[in-house]
Amino acid sequence: MTEQAPGWLYPDAVRQVRQACAAFLSGDADIPRVQAALRQAEQTIVAHDEKWLRALLGQAENRLEEIQYTLVDPARAAAARDTLQQVLRALDAHDAQAGCP
Repeated sequence: MTEQAPGWLYPDAVRQVRQACAAFLSGDADIPRVQAALRQAEQTIVAHDEKWLRALLGQAENRLEEIQYTLVDPARAAAARDTLQQVLRALDAHDAQAGCP
């Protein structure tokens, strides 16, 4: 059973995003794998209250697509890392605002 995180209507989607970002940042995932996770989470989110989250994930996915095809390593990896860190910061900010640990 998945633990419900206070402040999230879609805690499983948020967990999936966090795991995918962590996997990329640790070198265990590539850009297409993270894009797929972001896309899946984005498609899960349908509530109006979390449309900001859906938009955030869609923008990050699109940015990763752009990075994948317009940059070369090491700039590609650095830009993708920056994008995913922004996603994680947004999720952390929401947790802090909602009073989550």
